[in-house]
Amino acid sequence: MNVLRHAARSLRREFLAGDLLTVFAALVLGVAAMTAVGTLVDRVTSALSSSAAEVIGGDLGVRGRQDLPAEFAAEAQRRGLRSARMVAFPSVLFHGEASQMATIKGVDAAYPLRGELRVASDAGGLDAQRAGAPAPGEAYADPRVLDALGVGIGDEIEFGSSQLRIARVLVAEPDASGELLQMAPPLLVNRADIDTAGLLGPGSRASYRLMFAGDLADIAALREWLQPRLDPGQRLVGLEDAQQGLRNSFDRAGRFLALSALLAVLLAGVATALAANRFALRRIDTVAILRCLGARQRDILAALALQLLLLAIPACVLGIGIGMLAQVALVEALGSLIPARLPLPQAAPVLSGAGIGLLLLLGFGLPPLLRLRGVPPMRVLNRSFAALPPTSALAYLAALAATVALAVNATGDMQLAMWVLGGLAVLALLAAAVGAALLWLLRRLQDRLHGPWKLGLAALTRRRSLAVVQLVGLSLSLCALLLLAVIGPGLLGEWRDRLPPDTPNHFLLNVQRDQAGAVEATLRGIGVADPDLQPFGTGRLVAINGQPPQRAQRDAGDPDDDANRPINFSWRHTFPQANTLTAGRFWTADSATAEASVEEGWAQRYDVDLGDTVTLLLGEQERSFTVTSLRKADWDSFRVNFFLLLNAGAVDDAPYSLISSFHLPSGRTAQLAPVAREFPNVSVLEIDAILQRVREVIEQVAQAVQLVMGFSLAAGVLVLLAALQATAGERRYDSAVLRTLGARHGQLRGAVLVEFGALGLLAAILAVGAAAIIGTLVSRQLFELALSPPWPSLLAGGAGGVLLSLLAGWSGTRRILRTPPALALREG
Repeated sequence: MNVLRHAARSLRREFLAGDLLTVFAALVLGVAAMTAVGTLVDRVTSALSSSAAEVIGGDLGVRGRQDLPAEFAAEAQRRGLRSARMVAFPSVLFHGEASQMATIKGVDAAYPLRGELRVASDAGGLDAQRAGAPAPGEAYADPRVLDALGVGIGDEIEFGSSQLRIARVLVAEPDASGELLQMAPPLLVNRADIDTAGLLGPGSRASYRLMFAGDLADIAALREWLQPRLDPGQRLVGLEDAQQGLRNSFDRAGRFLALSALLAVLLAGVATALAANRFALRRIDTVAILRCLGARQRDILAALALQLLLLAIPACVLGIGIGMLAQVALVEALGSLIPARLPLPQAAPVLSGAGIGLLLLLGFGLPPLLRLRGVPPMRVLNRSFAALPPTSALAYLAALAATVALAVNATGDMQLAMWVLGGLAVLALLAAAVGAALLWLLRRLQDRLHGPWKLGLAALTRRRSLAVVQLVGLSLSLCALLLLAVIGPGLLGEWRDRLPPDTPNHFLLNVQRDQAGAVEATLRGIGVADPDLQPFGTGRLVAINGQPPQRAQRDAGDPDDDANRPINFSWRHTFPQANTLTAGRFWTADSATAEASVEEGWAQRYDVDLGDTVTLLLGEQERSFTVTSLRKADWDSFRVNFFLLLNAGAVDDAPYSLISSFHLPSGRTAQLAPVAREFPNVSVLEIDAILQRVREVIEQVAQAVQLVMGFSLAAGVLVLLAALQATAGERRYDSAVLRTLGARHGQLRGAVLVEFGALGLLAAILAVGAAAIIGTLVSRQLFELALSPPWPSLLAGGAGGVLLSLLAGWSGTRRILRTPPALALREG
């Protein structure tokens, strides 16, 4: 027996029969989904890593709230490294009556150490060219600053107590590329002009940075020298910190994409298993005949396995091609959420996608073929058939584990894979158990039924194993479809709803206590209903439970000692907005006890629990507070939130300023100019651009997710079709027997509709419940969104699943009734 020739001939003859076509389509979809998502994630990660030095403006840096010691730069110079000093802070710029909040960045002559600073002589940036730091008295301005102030190149603007001339339009900064949420348009100035303008007085919100560049070995040695010399308020800035905002923003998008890709892979595996099982069942007689003709068992199995392998090669190639096209569409959909310069696709994600295809084929397609090992030659005469061997179940488990591992490696999210796949695995076990129990019960109630009900339910009980397989496949596919079509959009909608129209779009910082009344009156005069000025204090974290504080998890570059660490806090009588109490009780408004409320993220970082004591240095006094509540802050709400809140009744002598967030209709920011002029120490931050950018990010993610969902939805439809057709041959044979015995067309159609309706209804009940539970858990545990199950949509989806099942039964009945009984009996 020529194994290769037999496999090729059989594949060519049977490809369009239906089963192998389903396997082929499932492999294409699984490979395409994993290739698209894996390639996109790999390209973004590579871009973030390769451009890290440009993103941070050097190879290593130190940042802090105070100007950094001169000895750091001197040590770098002694080691042959270059250094550059920078300072950044928000400030209001004026030109006549016009004003604009800007992010001021002061740099010295050595800037930039890495990357390119590009400026232009026109607002459009058409003649952009490389440049060095601006000269004293000059500035490079973002086009938005020019538009807001109504100035052009060569004009002068007010800069603190001095004047600056706009020399060029700022096109690109090397250490700001990829910033998603920049607080205000930048203005690049010479460091000396900031000192002249007197803008860095007490209470200024400035961030200082000293960057280094040079040989990597010298940089590593400097890092070791700097580490023990850092003050508590200073920290290292390394390549691992590059584009952190971009990484965080892409993380949630990656989770949505990974959810769709994992479901596509799982559904493709289920569709492959169902179609391959039906393919194996239809090959039983062929194998028996070949055994009678003297073919060896191993040659027969090798030919069948080779047939699947020959099918997989074009499927993987086609899936990779579709996946690469899809990732181009994903890049377009995500837009500015990803870096502008992406490297070319690498081989690793493509190989992972092909590996997924081979695992789907060998893991889910091969086990049904192992059943054919027990087919004896006597099958031709007595239709005997061996049971499923134990090695088949082991192959399924091994393939499933390998598929999960490779999918996690491709998507990079173990937690997401475990939650989703774990939930679907529980659903599969529950569906199998419930199906087996109900079939056992129906078998005992069967004698009490009549007509189509008896015939339809008898078909289920007569093929219990296949019925259970069908139920599991239908439940999984319908649940996955509901997760994609209902829960997925629900999560995206919940994400959108985190930013309602009245989201605070302005912040006031550094308001002094004697200015509170006048500032509040000014804000109310321009239409701010609730200015909500809150205390903002900065102290030192001295001890937790009498011991020096130590974090359970430490960020790269952080000092080892957490004692005397700066911490921002506030105090109030009432529970804050945009927070949820998770443990303990919040103090009453008239309480004077030294109590503290801790945000749960900070509590986990320092392993703080209810009843613990937190000791702070407030001014010159050490004060201890007992933790009486834990709360979860909604950081996406753009309201003022704090990790640590103190009972206002126990804090009356700590130094503080005031901070506020409020909503002001777009276009009315100019009305805040009197506040900036009358109170020069007050910083006004407008974040309309940030809110708009966040909304754009959400829309871009939604578009990308919908694209990947297309693969998963197609895979889910394949599973439905494969599950519904799993017993088509047996039903055709049973119907032929009944027709021979005188059954009418209406009785046969009713029996099939009862069979499919019962399967569809039970699968829908299980799938709707599982989708609600999995969606709720995933939304809260992974996406940090409080999604309530959208029951109307879920129930409508479940009803659609039942209707689809009935349609499949009706369609199958039409084909059966068109087949002559004699032909159906010969085929059976």
